[in-house]
Amino acid sequence: MKKLLAMVLCLLMVASNALALTYNEPGTYPIADEVITLKVFAPQDGEYSRSDNLQTKELEEKLGIKIEWHIAPTGSSREKMNLLFAGGNSEGIDLILVGVGDRLDMVTEAQLASQGLLMPLNEYYDTISVGYKAAFADLPGMREYITTPDGNIYSLPNVDGSFHVQYQLKCWINQQWLDNLNLKQPTTTEEFYQVMKAFKEQDANGNGDPNDEIPLSTSKNGVSAMIDGFLMAPFQLTPMTHRMYVDNGKITYAPVQDGYREGLRWLNKMYEEGLINPESFTQQSSNQVNVNENGEHTVIGCFLAMRPGYGVNMAADGARKWEEYRVLAPLKGPSGQAISDWNPYVMYQTGMAFIPVGATNPEAAFRLVDYLATKEGSMRSAFGVEGVHWRKATEGEIGLDGEQAEVTALEHSDENYSWTQLCGLVRNPKFTAFLTTNPDPYAADVAPLDGRQVVLYQGSKLHEAVQQPLESVLPGLYFTEEMSEQIALYQTAVTDYQQECMVAFITGTMDIETEWDSYVETLSSIGLDDYLALYQEAYDASAFAAK
Repeated sequence: MKKLLAMVLCLLMVASNALALTYNEPGTYPIADEVITLKVFAPQDGEYSRSDNLQTKELEEKLGIKIEWHIAPTGSSREKMNLLFAGGNSEGIDLILVGVGDRLDMVTEAQLASQGLLMPLNEYYDTISVGYKAAFADLPGMREYITTPDGNIYSLPNVDGSFHVQYQLKCWINQQWLDNLNLKQPTTTEEFYQVMKAFKEQDANGNGDPNDEIPLSTSKNGVSAMIDGFLMAPFQLTPMTHRMYVDNGKITYAPVQDGYREGLRWLNKMYEEGLINPESFTQQSSNQVNVNENGEHTVIGCFLAMRPGYGVNMAADGARKWEEYRVLAPLKGPSGQAISDWNPYVMYQTGMAFIPVGATNPEAAFRLVDYLATKEGSMRSAFGVEGVHWRKATEGEIGLDGEQAEVTALEHSDENYSWTQLCGLVRNPKFTAFLTTNPDPYAADVAPLDGRQVVLYQGSKLHEAVQQPLESVLPGLYFTEEMSEQIALYQTAVTDYQQECMVAFITGTMDIETEWDSYVETLSSIGLDDYLALYQEAYDASAFAAK
């Protein structure tokens, strides 16, 4: 009863404040006709004072606000936030910021919302938003992604549009080896097979030893190193996200499809002919790098990974062997299929910023974060102050996309000048290409890690050309706590068995012709059907199914 009374009093206080304030039109600043004090919960910023942060002072002046910080000591954000909720937000905190490093997962967010602790923000998004409104129009599926099953939006998301993370299943092929053998990059699975044979048989690295080449390799760890990703796609789309996709509204598991079986036959053929490194299923990526770097010549012709650093050393000095490798465009399979795993939803990061029920000035809190989501606000958070930390690019300066750049970074020694990713900012894929860069990633004065960004961007464009349809992409979903626990159990059992059998089919210790049916039946018996049913239930309750 006491908790309910406190909640009612908080709501009455909010209504009273709202009547006393006159807000200006959305997108105009200051945001109201008088200075508004905002109580903001945030984690400690190391040794720095958030009150003294340069961007804090700029935001206060521009937006006409005064921020009263409620700081949680390092490592205690969750604990302090729980205490805030347990007390019914008696202090009238307007905005909870936890930053990108301590984001709440979607299960926790939905749980807090169901308990009436988070304020639904739909009305603000629909009526006064400027930054997020533009993002919704520009970015596929963003609004649906952040909408919970009850139809409300509680989160003020961050958008990290780094282009290459949307296309993670990449294949890196040794262009130097291709040149040595007068070969072109393969475009089909048959051409790929023939190139791997040539790598194995024709002294591709040119060191006089025709037996030290490893045509194709991958590792047990490393982002997107799965052998049934890039190489399976020509036969069967097999996304990195749980190997699932959406087929006409139905959650579908790739490893039990006929196309997947056909892809395993092809991989088994290459393994039997010695074209796949036998260590691929047990080695760590560090071992793969060591093998490739231990000598004057590279010994790996092709490897699977999101970034080149899983196959070669990306250190700033040394032989720069990474320059031998190029991203291979998605291959066409026997049926002519060329398709790339695509996940635009990795851009959207919920769980960083919320407005709690009982906030004293919720509209002002929303307008603050929404301003940071505009291009102006996001550029300030990401790049700093114009003329100090960056300048406008001059004509002829080139960005990651090969087009005219917008921003050139300046050297500086400033600290405590930006909120960076304390709360939402919007960096769409274009935003990531704003910065001036050297369009030649292999230039002598370009550090490998800087050059890598250009290579990743250019390689991702090859994948974008054949990306899977948006409606087939499995998004992140809001699960109840009970559903999440069940999914974790099924996922472990299903994934472990599927991976074990995949390796066995490729290496030939299981027969793809005689043991496939028992493999599918066993997956069903250990929980695959129930696993998919839970995902289907969550998908059907989401804004994606209703669209």
